[in-house]
Amino acid sequence: MKKSIYHPKRYAILIILLFISGMLIGKFTQRFRFSEYRWIYQFGSLLNILVTTGSLLWSLIHPLMIWSENKKDWKKHLLWMIIGMVPFLYLVTALNF
Repeated sequence: MKKSIYHPKRYAILIILLFISGMLIGKFTQRFRFSEYRWIYQFGSLLNILVTTGSLLWSLIHPLMIWSENKKDWKKHLLWMIIGMVPFLYLVTALNF
């Protein structure tokens, strides 16, 4: 029996935490936008884009990774597939309203 390298529970939670932290970084660096510490805003803005975009892409790849490792019993990880896709579902919902 092959040992699984990709742990769906761990990575689903990590995807959500990365997405939330990216959004919080963007929110908290806004106060430095028009100050003498503008470099904090610029760095935080770049970090916000990288972390949020990375977690969005990972949330799209997450179900594919689960399915590729567990082709026969992927249904028992369905909940973690959906939880891992929360950032993508949030983006799709936010763009529709």
